[in-house]
Amino acid sequence: MNKLVKLLAIAGITVGAGALTASASSHREAPAIAEDQFADNTDVYAFISPNDPGKLVMIANFVPFLLPGSGPNFYKFADSVRYQIRIDNDGDAVPDVSYRWTFTSQRKNGATFLYNTGVVDSITSPNLNVTQTYRLERVNERNGQTTTIMDNVPVAPWHVGKNSFPDYEKVALQAVRTAKGVTAFAGPRDEPFFVDLGVFDLLGVEGDATTNGVNVMSLVIEVPITDIANRGVRPAAGSKTKDSVVGMYASASRKRIRFLRGERREDDFGGFVQVSRLAWPLVNEVIIPLQDKDKYNRSNPRDDVANFGAYILDPEVPKLLNLVLHANCPATPPGGRTDIVALLSPNDTKGADLLRIDITQGQTNTQSHFPNGRALTDDVTDTLLTVACNNGSPIGDGVNANDKPFTSTFPYLASPASGNP
Repeated sequence: MNKLVKLLAIAGITVGAGALTASASSHREAPAIAEDQFADNTDVYAFISPNDPGKLVMIANFVPFLLPGSGPNFYKFADSVRYQIRIDNDGDAVPDVSYRWTFTSQRKNGATFLYNTGVVDSITSPNLNVTQTYRLERVNERNGQTTTIMDNVPVAPWHVGKNSFPDYEKVALQAVRTAKGVTAFAGPRDEPFFVDLGVFDLLGVEGDATTNGVNVMSLVIEVPITDIANRGVRPAAGSKTKDSVVGMYASASRKRIRFLRGERREDDFGGFVQVSRLAWPLVNEVIIPLQDKDKYNRSNPRDDVANFGAYILDPEVPKLLNLVLHANCPATPPGGRTDIVALLSPNDTKGADLLRIDITQGQTNTQSHFPNGRALTDDVTDTLLTVACNNGSPIGDGVNANDKPFTSTFPYLASPASGNP
């Protein structure tokens, strides 16, 4: 039985039989969000653009483990959820800039059960019956000023199958839009998080399951680094100041009150409440214990040290590695795992669960690898387990790449799996 499978089993992370109910990164990681999949963060990525070193690519994935053939009501973003990527640019773990997506769904013909009523050869095809659009805004979190970057932008459709979409990717890429120096995409993509997750009964039967063949809903944005840098200035090469790195996390929020009304769907009222957040992979999943997982999703990074610092200083994972694998991870030192704390607070920034990346002049895509940002190809499972054990020996799951190659052009993620290949 491979090492990660045993660890996840003891940690209680494998949640059911079959590949699609196993857990990965931060998919279904907390009790409350497991009942609200459309607001569930799965992964966050950040890297210097491979095509323009003056821009930063950020990816936030939501809605885990999507079966390609999930019709007739295929997956989408929730119209009632506010999706955001929030960025701290001065090192205090408080967001200064955010990008916000809000969605609106449409249908052309309610008298059919079909998602599309014929072959779809463009994103504006009259045969595409169910559609969704979004507004993308940039928010100055310091003063509340909100600027609309683009509006009424189409979401890429679901990959229903070869009969409906003879050339799916041609249609999907028509959802890529650029305005005010920002390029954006929203829609289904292949699940980019790669991991081996065995499924078994009481440790007695070894399984072999991965995230191959499932999709996620992806938000991809490429922005000028000066748009997110403190005071709009990119720090000089070699700078080690707090604002030479930006820290980010993705979040999903819902209205505070929901009324269900007879034959009507529902009405939502009140301000927005954060129900999910994510930065580093696996933090809420394997670092935060069950009793605090929902609290983590509702809290803010600036409070992470007070709320969850003890779990970082004395993590459970090395103990599990020793218990299950006899991995010989050293005991937690008297002062705690300050090495992990240092990774979460580079350049003397405030310690918090933020995915941080160096934005100084001269940084390139080849330098954007976890924990300095996170590239799509980064094997974060191996990295985090090795860091957690801290005994000088690598620990891994044997899966070192995604089942589909990533692309070198925007939106960089692989095309989603088809419901009818």
